[in-house]
Amino acid sequence: MKIYKQIIALFILWIITSSAVHAETFQTAQPKIPETEKSNTAIIYFMEISISREVLTLYEKKESGKIPIAEYSVGTVVKGLKTYPLGLGAVTGIYFKPWWYPTAYSRQVFRARGIVLPSAVPPGDPLNYMGPFKIALSHRTSKGAVYRIHGNNNPNRVGRRVTGGCFVMDNTAGLELARKIKVGTEVNIIP
Repeated sequence: MKIYKQIIALFILWIITSSAVHAETFQTAQPKIPETEKSNTAIIYFMEISISREVLTLYEKKESGKIPIAEYSVGTVVKGLKTYPLGLGAVTGIYFKPWWYPTAYSRQVFRARGIVLPSAVPPGDPLNYMGPFKIALSHRTSKGAVYRIHGNNNPNRVGRRVTGGCFVMDNTAGLELARKIKVGTEVNIIP
């Protein structure tokens, strides 16, 4: 009887720890970052994204201040959109070969273009707009929309005002960035 209670207690603990609330649907389906792909924890980075300049600048934080070490072209929010991310936030997750879980609204927009999206698009699928990496951000709208920095399946979107709020990068450059930074890296988004 005692072993039975211990098994039940362990099972309940497992359920509690594996069902934590995530900011994004199906987040638990994302792979963990392999130890070999984690960033150097001795270096502290800071990112700034300029929507109007369509640029992400990576800084190394030092005692003397922030030193720019890389600049990446990014696709940013389309002009005229009223809701998009701004201000200081942080990286909340880094994923490689991510699934894409388009929202009902995204699926409706694509349906109007003649593209029927499934509720879950696997890695490598031509319809997976996340590309080979996804950097989740803490930035949210009042309606709960989640923003990310991610790869893409159309290089012509990089360096243009074409998104609904996310930031799209060249896949190779984005993979480099995703392997360099870590969860908790501060991100400031400016107009």
